Amino acid sequence: MDQITQAQAFVYQHSHAALATVDTQGQPLATAINVVPDGQGRLIMLMSDLAEHTVNVRQNPAVSLMWVEESHSDWQAAVRLSVTGSLERVTAEQGERYLQVFPHMRDYLQLDFHFYALRPEKVRWIPGFGKAAWLEAAALLPAHGWDLAREQGMVGHMNADHSDACDHYLSLLGCPGEGATMLAVDPWGSWLLHEGNLRRLPFSAKAEDAVQVREALVALARTQV
Repeated sequence: MDQITQAQAFVYQHSHAALATVDTQGQPLATAINVVPDGQGRLIMLMSDLAEHTVNVRQNPAVSLMWVEESHSDWQAAVRLSVTGSLERVTAEQGERYLQVFPHMRDYLQLDFHFYALRPEKVRWIPGFGKAAWLEAAALLPAHGWDLAREQGMVGHMNADHSDACDHYLSLLGCPGEGATMLAVDPWGSWLLHEGNLRRLPFSAKAEDAVQVREALVALARTQV
């Protein structure tokens, strides 16, 4: 797997990142944030108008995001990815895919929260200690082979007709249980929700279209624990 493909897979496997902004005095601020690729080359975030990082973005839209391999005991030796670009506010419709992964946050839209999007301009990929490379930014988030409506259809079908498979996926992830709900699918895997916990189900290879998503989910459903 080449470096850009590794970085693509990595960004989809992680829904949380650190967001760095700069205030009007030139002082930096880092904060935690949820991030979801929208399938059209952008990273979507939902931010409160009152948050300090949002205040900073309104004055200076230049930001940086960083993801880290969370399970690693030494973050300086862990796999990590940094992306820089400019944040812009987008409509609720443009941010809809974010709510596939974080559906409980739909209620936040009734408050002072709005969607923001970042299209990567620079990408720094560090797959381990002493390894680093600048990658082509435009290649990090290629378009999905399906639209949001098709994704919602696939997810709805799995929850309505294959809830047993969703529970089986939990066992494959080492956290057996019942009542799992599929939230979202993307080229590199699926997000599941179980007892309030977000679980990532990775695919063994990138799914280029909806047919390959189905094939990946069927193969996983048939995989022995």
